[in-house]
Amino acid sequence: MIAKLELELSCNEELAYQMSSLFHGVLMELLPEEYADELHCSKLHPYTQHLEFRGKTWYWIITALNKQAVDIILKNALWNLEQIELKKKQIVINIIGRQYKEMSYNQLMEHFYHEEHGKYMQIHFVSPTAFKQGGKYVFYPDIHCFFQSLMNKYDAAVGDNVMWDEETLEQLCGNAQIVRYDLKSVSFSLEGVRIPAFVGKITIKINGTKTMADFANMLVEFGTYSGVGIKTALGMGCIRQLKERG
Repeated sequence: MIAKLELELSCNEELAYQMSSLFHGVLMELLPEEYADELHCSKLHPYTQHLEFRGKTWYWIITALNKQAVDIILKNALWNLEQIELKKKQIVINIIGRQYKEMSYNQLMEHFYHEEHGKYMQIHFVSPTAFKQGGKYVFYPDIHCFFQSLMNKYDAAVGDNVMWDEETLEQLCGNAQIVRYDLKSVSFSLEGVRIPAFVGKITIKINGTKTMADFANMLVEFGTYSGVGIKTALGMGCIRQLKERG
């Protein structure tokens, strides 16, 4: 099971997407100590969270990528939360609305097998996104890094090595190309370190078979929950798939 909880925020103070690491601290304090320790030790986290500004309103969006994370994080820790206190900044934030959406992995696979997908995918990188390769930051939408990250996150979420396959990844990358982009270079501050990143939109064209296009779309749909790239638990790497070609 994968799920997403959107909390609509109201605050007299100014918020910023860089504060998502502070919200992560709040989340850890709300969790049972044993589970928080387990998450801290985990390399690939079964959840993501980020801040997002839409219209004139800030939202705190938290996703969970397996049933345990859905139950403990979304339903037990956050479901009835009415207020958030950022102690470091002495800011109190009220929660004035919430939306919840969940989907089983079977439903995700059904989308892969039964829904029609086009060869074009428009992807919006909503929060600062970056990858790491060979110990260096990659702060542009490298196709190989993009799909490799999604496959790894899927396997980490389901707890089985069912998605990662070097040959499949190479075929996917060989048949995918970025045909349009509207990107901006940004940085994400974390504990005094400025991580180079990017936000914006890209359009990917899949030149291979229909099965290849369907598989790529399924990975991206999963990515709208898992995020992509590094530090997704701290507010980076949120993506959204835009249905129209643009």
